[in-house]
Amino acid sequence: MSEKTLKSIFVVLGILVIVWLGSGLLSGGGGGGAAPNDGGLASLLEGLDETGVSQIRIVGPSQTVSLQRSGGSWTVNGNVADSVTMARFWRSVVEAEVGGVVANNPGNHERMGLSTDSAWTVDFTLTDGGMTSLLVGKTGPVFPSGYVRLPDQDAVVVVSGDFRPTVVLSTTEWRDKTILRMDTASVVRVVLEMDEETHVAERVDTTWSVDGEPANANTMRAVLDELAHLVALGFVEDGEIFEENPRRVVALGAGTDTLGIVVITGEAGTRHARTPGSTTVFEIPSLRVDRVTPDIEVLRVPDPDGA
Repeated sequence: MSEKTLKSIFVVLGILVIVWLGSGLLSGGGGGGAAPNDGGLASLLEGLDETGVSQIRIVGPSQTVSLQRSGGSWTVNGNVADSVTMARFWRSVVEAEVGGVVANNPGNHERMGLSTDSAWTVDFTLTDGGMTSLLVGKTGPVFPSGYVRLPDQDAVVVVSGDFRPTVVLSTTEWRDKTILRMDTASVVRVVLEMDEETHVAERVDTTWSVDGEPANANTMRAVLDELAHLVALGFVEDGEIFEENPRRVVALGAGTDTLGIVVITGEAGTRHARTPGSTTVFEIPSLRVDRVTPDIEVLRVPDPDGA
């Protein structure tokens, strides 16, 4: 091969390298300020924060979740919303990682769960009166992620993070499941009504007694732990409410100060719980029932002689 031919080859290779580097810079690979190819979704999410949104409406294939902000708290479909779930949602918005466009053909929308009749529509009502919306589809190619698009665009992007898993939560998961909450340091007496009997546990300093006899400290600790924050599994929306095997626990403070009352009914693995004055009926596991309303044999200190 002649020297002239070799020089020609090197020149061509040099030109190809320059073209390749230039295309990389133009496409944003060199750290330039080019806007990401995400259909504008990243800037939309970045512009959302809890203080600037007054209402969120999530319409899914089989449910509608309406979140309304009032002051510093939220309601869901007229009920108190779970603060932990709300914090999780806003964290998912902040931490959402928006990728590039993975599809532009509307023929792909149904396959990705982004057709108008299969997607989850999320509408944000802003405090300034504006509104912004997006559609959330099926789980994306990596975990956790989901396919997302704007209603007026065909472009589909992958949003990684907890955004999609939070959007598709059931209505029950959005609701606050607190049955009862109190400062148990103020509790000096607990009245337990069960099996047609009434038992009274009383505290003097740090020592508990039940019906005048020493109480099992571990059992009383479990009772107070549950009374501090008694949490349900879910809610009884339809169907028969259990009435059999009623158990009632009343927590009292100094004097006649009633700190909390809960009534538990049923005998199944999942029972029902209510508080006076509330129409909400909760589902509660038997394990939690046994802790907050223990049998008298468990509540008393075991007889060392086994009698």
